[in-house]
Amino acid sequence: MNFDEALEKLHEIDRECRYLDQTAAVLQWDQETYLPPQGVADRAEQLAFVRKLVHERFIAPETGRLLKELGSDSQNLRGDESLSPLEGDFCKVMRRRYDKAVKLPADFVSAAARAEGLSQAAWVQARRNNDFAAFLPHLNAMIDFARKKARYWGFGNGLLGDEYDGLLDIYEPGMTARNISALFGPLRDGLISLLKRIAARPQPDVSFLNREYDVAAQIRFNRVLMDRLGFDSSRGRLDVSAHPFTTSLGSDDIRITTRYYPANLLSGLFSVIHESGHALYEMGFPREIRGTCLAEGASMAVHESQSRFWENVAGRNRLFWDGLFPLLRDHFPGPLASVSVEDFYRAVNLVKPSYIRVEADEVSYSLHVILRFELEKQLFSGELEPEKLPETWRKLMKEFLGLEPETDAEGVLQDVHWSMGSFGYFPSYALGNLYGLQFWAKLSADLPQAEQAMGRGDFEEIHRWLRETIYRWGCRLDPPDLLQKVTGEKLSITPFLSYLEKKYTGLYGL
Repeated sequence: MNFDEALEKLHEIDRECRYLDQTAAVLQWDQETYLPPQGVADRAEQLAFVRKLVHERFIAPETGRLLKELGSDSQNLRGDESLSPLEGDFCKVMRRRYDKAVKLPADFVSAAARAEGLSQAAWVQARRNNDFAAFLPHLNAMIDFARKKARYWGFGNGLLGDEYDGLLDIYEPGMTARNISALFGPLRDGLISLLKRIAARPQPDVSFLNREYDVAAQIRFNRVLMDRLGFDSSRGRLDVSAHPFTTSLGSDDIRITTRYYPANLLSGLFSVIHESGHALYEMGFPREIRGTCLAEGASMAVHESQSRFWENVAGRNRLFWDGLFPLLRDHFPGPLASVSVEDFYRAVNLVKPSYIRVEADEVSYSLHVILRFELEKQLFSGELEPEKLPETWRKLMKEFLGLEPETDAEGVLQDVHWSMGSFGYFPSYALGNLYGLQFWAKLSADLPQAEQAMGRGDFEEIHRWLRETIYRWGCRLDPPDLLQKVTGEKLSITPFLSYLEKKYTGLYGL
């Protein structure tokens, strides 16, 4: 087999594995949206079967042989110097994934997928019934699978790092618990200090948010909003799930979900803005990398930088609502009849610690994430037993946010991630805030009229900048390299804290 044939064959393996991954994603999306309750057991078996198929296809000896023929090994990930920059990046990503995947037995991958399907269904029921004890056996199973995965990769042996470092590496390549703690420590202190100062100031009247907002009207407005933001409905759709999420079922099939409450307009609305940010990233990859392993976010934190940017920097911006509030009031003429755009702007920027992470204001949000990071560190170091999670959760929430949840449904059971075995994912949300504000500072410098364009409902220049500076790279660049290329900086908490200080000094007269 010549060089070109080897490269094409490697692309073929990548395509086949992506098709299988997307098939599994369809099954998971259906489980979260439309699957009847009695279908859970069969769905778990289906997912286990497909996950095993894709794993066996990827780790077949042929994949390793092709990478070797292309000159890619653990020392030279990019392969032969004759490869184009694009193909060199393709080899790099394939080599990294192969070196990790080949260490996981196929039966282990299948068993983990089966347990994950059952665990997610158990979580939905446990959350609904406020029954942590019913979920605990599944949580223990997910922790056990996560530990084993990290150990298969060589973590926890004193050489590569702790087990938790191995799990963090899934979502944030190269990041360790120590790196993240160095950022999160001063971030936590800065946020708690700002929260206390805000709490001492008069709060705006937001009573109008507690009125009845027709769910059908919420759905209609959110579809218009998605369109305004740039979501291409010919390439995606919006549905309802217990926990909002985004998934890619193909290059031109990006699904997002939200949830609706009649007495909570902002929950569904801001979930849609947030998930649309994820979808815009997925829809923005250039054609040269679509359909390949390169068409993914640089990391989950970089992905979250996009959703958090649209949700907060744009979606909680006064000029954003100058353009959209008249349309919102048209959809809800009763509850918003006497509400001004200034009233609404202050309401969506209300700073008031709450129990639920996905509904938290942008000042307190990262504290929810840091809380989960601390719990995960303790779980995987052995300092915390899983059955003690509810009480430790309440203790840390009291310490960080001054709140103590009365139920596990609004405490330890509120997030889907642990039911999926996604330990190490949570830090990405707060890291995403940091990346997002550094990107925004550069965008604002390059496009000084960007905020004014928001007031006209014109996001095209922002979309163009994001496509040309961030989306175009997919996962070709590691997060630190992407940040350096775009901004010339290293990751820092300063731009994020400065943004919050300036914004909320104006809002609350600090």
